Amino acid sequence: MRTMRIVMAAMLSAGAAMPLNGALAQGAEGIPGDRLVVPLPDVSGLDDAQARDLAHELARANVITSNCPDHDVGDGAWQLMTGTTDALTEKLKLDPITYDREYFRPAFGLMEDPQACDKLGPGVQDTVDKLIAMGGGTQSAAQTAPQADAPAD
Repeated sequence: MRTMRIVMAAMLSAGAAMPLNGALAQGAEGIPGDRLVVPLPDVSGLDDAQARDLAHELARANVITSNCPDHDVGDGAWQLMTGTTDALTEKLKLDPITYDREYFRPAFGLMEDPQACDKLGPGVQDTVDKLIAMGGGTQSAAQTAPQADAPAD
C-alpha cells in the first residue's frame, strides 16, 4: 500500500511540475468548467532562493495533507497550494524528474517519522495563510473577482 501511495504521489507531483495546458491549466483568469479556480499569488517577484524555499514548503504541505487525515485542507486551499506549486515549478524551470527528486521525494521522506503528522501538520495552515498574504485566496476566483457591471457602493 505504501509503495502504491509513493507511486501515485510521484505521478501527481510530476504532473504538477509540468507546465499544464488545456482544461487542466489555471491562468490568472482561471478556467471554465467544474474545477474550482482560486486566485493565486504572484510568485514572479520571488528570487530563486525564495521560490525554492516556498516550493519545498508546498511539497511538505502536499505530503502532509495527503497522508494525515487530521490535517487535510478544503478544496480551495488545495487548489491554492497546487496552483502555486505549478507557478513555482514554471518559474524555476523544473522538469517533473527534478521536481520529484529535489522537492517531492524529500518531503515524502518526512513521513518515515511516525510523528510527522503531529509535528508538521499544524504548519499547513501557516503555509496557506502565507499564500493568502501573498495575494492568493481559497474562494472561487469568480466569487472574489470584481464585477465590471456591478454598481459602486
